[in-house]
Amino acid sequence: MTPTLISAHAQQVLQTVQGAHDCPGPVADVAIARSWRRCLDQHGLDPASRRAPDVVEQPRLQDHRAPLEHIIGVARWQMNSLHQQVGREGHVVLLTDARGVAIDSVFNDAERAQFQRSGLWLGSIWSEESEGTNGVGTCLVERRHVTIRRDEHFRGKHVGLTCSASPIFDAKGDLLAVLNLSSVREEQSLQQHFQAMALTNLSARLIENCFFLGDAPDRYLLRFHPQAGFVGLLGEGLLSFNDQARVCSVNQAALDLLGLSRGSVVGQSLTTLLETPLEHILSHASAQPSVCWPLRWLDGRLVYGQLRAPLRSAPLAVPPVPKINDVRVCLEDPRLQRGFGRALRVLER
Repeated sequence: MTPTLISAHAQQVLQTVQGAHDCPGPVADVAIARSWRRCLDQHGLDPASRRAPDVVEQPRLQDHRAPLEHIIGVARWQMNSLHQQVGREGHVVLLTDARGVAIDSVFNDAERAQFQRSGLWLGSIWSEESEGTNGVGTCLVERRHVTIRRDEHFRGKHVGLTCSASPIFDAKGDLLAVLNLSSVREEQSLQQHFQAMALTNLSARLIENCFFLGDAPDRYLLRFHPQAGFVGLLGEGLLSFNDQARVCSVNQAALDLLGLSRGSVVGQSLTTLLETPLEHILSHASAQPSVCWPLRWLDGRLVYGQLRAPLRSAPLAVPPVPKINDVRVCLEDPRLQRGFGRALRVLER
């Protein structure tokens, strides 16, 4: 962006926020207008500033990555898939933490320099407080999917970007991370915009569900949907409960299917939510369930479910000391005794 274009964009932002509604710009989007006002009134940002985004360097970046290693592991495959689906060239996929710090990224290595000039690289801070209206920062504030197109960004420096960002929540409903797809292409069709929005949101939900399925394996996990064929797919409800039948966590799809709030479900006994007897439900528990069976909620609605049983850790069995032809070996050194015992077990197998 040239200084002239950045200055023109900054003037448009200021006129919009100050109430000059006859000026052109993205004023029709209420979320964008709210964000621009926050950037001026709360964060005191200058839309004409040309400073580069702040970057968290090592080892501080590791402090942001470490608590989310489990998410990074789950998300990496889906980030690669998203990057491939949108055509790779001119796109970068970022995963940020709940403070807007980029903790993982996927892009074509040949485009590394271009993305770094735009601030789209590991350790960059994309909170709204730092960078103004942008996909990651505004998503963190709004707690929902947002798409910020070129001149909808607050800072003129970022008007060359189009960003689609979706939040990733944990099993308790707390915001864990943001999945962001950014494009540096000059022109994109409306169809490409919608495709990027849909794929980013879909990818975030897949990551969210994968994380939920791997969380707390020591609890029961109920998967359900009004149609049996949808159990195991993206729109399924997920609900975990403990040995006392208390609900521990629930995903957003389950809340949408039940028409209930998280607060009215988590912590409740499953018997207060279901008409189907608990004994009947538990009888279907399996370590690897594959068959759907009907169950009925208290309001009479029928759904189909699968119940994963908790993973129980079996006590370690102490193997007997092996003997070979009743030959007894006398070794005084305990370390030699242990080593010889291991060798005998290997030989026996």
